[in-house]
Amino acid sequence: MNSMDTFDPDMPCRVHDGLNDQIIEWSPQWASMYRQHASKWDEGVITWDGLLLDGWSPILHSCCR
Repeated sequence: MNSMDTFDPDMPCRVHDGLNDQIIEWSPQWASMYRQHASKWDEGVITWDGLLLDGWSPILHSCCR
């Protein structure tokens, strides 16, 4: 997982919620709320909407031939 320091809320991805130890599909529709309400919790950790986001990863698409 990548650090939340490099997170772009405008891009679809997966984020890890360390509070509940779960992976969440990130929706770019949440970007404006994220920018307004997210705050740094710890190094590389963001608190937002009751979650502790501690990493993100791109959504990798594979295609078939």
